[in-house]
Amino acid sequence: MIAGLLAPLRLPERVLEALDELRPMRLELTRVRKQTEPLPGLLPALKRMEQALSTRLDDVAGVVAKLESDESHLNRTTQELGAKVETVADLLAPVDDRLATMERAIQELSGEVVTIRETLVGVKDDIQRTTGLRGDRGVMERARDALTGGHQEQRPSSQESAPPTDPAERSGP
Repeated sequence: MIAGLLAPLRLPERVLEALDELRPMRLELTRVRKQTEPLPGLLPALKRMEQALSTRLDDVAGVVAKLESDESHLNRTTQELGAKVETVADLLAPVDDRLATMERAIQELSGEVVTIRETLVGVKDDIQRTTGLRGDRGVMERARDALTGGHQEQRPSSQESAPPTDPAERSGP
């Protein structure tokens, strides 16, 4: 009779199987509960940290507001520096103009120097061609030969046939 009365109280087998499946979860929950036990003690510390951070953030916000204001040292210094830079730029503008003028003048002079050099090279070539310094008979020698009657195989000594170098000797008797 007692067995009959206790039968509805017996757990069905499916419930027992479900309890077996829940056992790992129960172990995990126990582990989590042990890890979270110190958390209620941490709450006051977290509240103190929140208050300290709040105070610091208020201080930082005040500093940022001062820095952003028009009267801040940083803004005044930046404005003063900007004014000085503009003054320096104004002072350097004439110097820039003078440098540009000097650059143009130097370019013109450079062109003139090139022209002079080319002229000197041409004059040098003309002198060499005229005097025969290149090794061939120059225009002057050929003209002298034409006036004296032809090419002489042997040049006379400088004293015999050379024209006098002293202007008094040239005038003759």
